Amino acid sequence: MDGDLPALVHGKSRELLPGGDDSVGVLLVGALDVLVVDDGVLRCAGRVGTGFSDAELESLRSRLERIERKTPPTGDVPRADRREVRWATPKVVGEVRHSGRTREGRLRQPVWRGLRLDKSPDDVRWE
Repeated sequence: MDGDLPALVHGKSRELLPGGDDSVGVLLVGALDVLVVDDGVLRCAGRVGTGFSDAELESLRSRLERIERKTPPTGDVPRADRREVRWATPKVVGEVRHSGRTREGRLRQPVWRGLRLDKSPDDVRWE
């Protein structure tokens, strides 16, 4: 992991799978749609829109372009979050800090911490 990760006073760390970004028509990623495996099913865990450096945004966009797909990788992405998203097959792992989960299972106040190149997508599960 990168040594210059953003600090967060409260919260928990969570590994997630980037499954899309809303950079369609813009230069860099604005927010990532993130996914996690819950009881053996791939589920939407929300969106992460902060904590990225410019270099990280450029790297993420490049990685996601290489694994782009036409449809969301899971069916439970809210309709409002489906607009102008470039979807990606969940093949890379990232880490976020967050302050908990909503009743719907979405992350509260997620902040991007960085890619986890030492982790496999098969390792990403809700605990």
